[in-house]
Amino acid sequence: MKGILLTFILISLVSCNNKYEKEEFKALEDITNNYLLKNHLNKMIEKPQIFSENEIEEIYENPLNVDTLDLKVYLSDALLPISQVKEDNEWMFDDNYFGTKDSTIFHSIVNSRDFKTLKYREFEKSKIQFIKPYRQFEKSNEKLKENEEYSLLSFSRICFDEKRENGIVVIEYGQGSKGYTSYGNHMAFLIKKINEKWEYIPRNRNIETIEIN
Repeated sequence: MKGILLTFILISLVSCNNKYEKEEFKALEDITNNYLLKNHLNKMIEKPQIFSENEIEEIYENPLNVDTLDLKVYLSDALLPISQVKEDNEWMFDDNYFGTKDSTIFHSIVNSRDFKTLKYREFEKSKIQFIKPYRQFEKSNEKLKENEEYSLLSFSRICFDEKRENGIVVIEYGQGSKGYTSYGNHMAFLIKKINEKWEYIPRNRNIETIEIN
């Protein structure tokens, strides 16, 4: 009888773990695209406020066409324990959602049991579906052209709230090129499930988004 009960408990634990990791993968895919859209593609499409005569000619003759872009992304498959990241970088978890409902959610997740117990894991990054014009890039398999850049993204484990409607993740983002890598952002973010899609919530700043069909 004890053996049957133990087997049932083990099956339940594995099932719960699989559901968690499945939701984590979905969140990783959504946030990868959401983050690139807001922080990279938007900035590429935005036009400068002051143009030289040559720049005006270039814009009219060769307008930026998203469909013709081929933007590479190097995605790390290593998800560090989020509690370990916090231990090493307390400053990342300074709350600047400023007393709003999001601030309460942020603190409750940081203080949750899962936050302390999530362990390192790797995921199948090749299964991540990128929005156009992005595609996954492996530095070992593909040569870069001179001055060609690519984006780099890595994540911590994602800690969800009980209903899996909110979560916290550390996102590390940078740019690379031939023989050069520069990391521009490394921060803990609140994420939310909105209309069945996960989105990250910028920390005390508004970023407009564009729609990509």
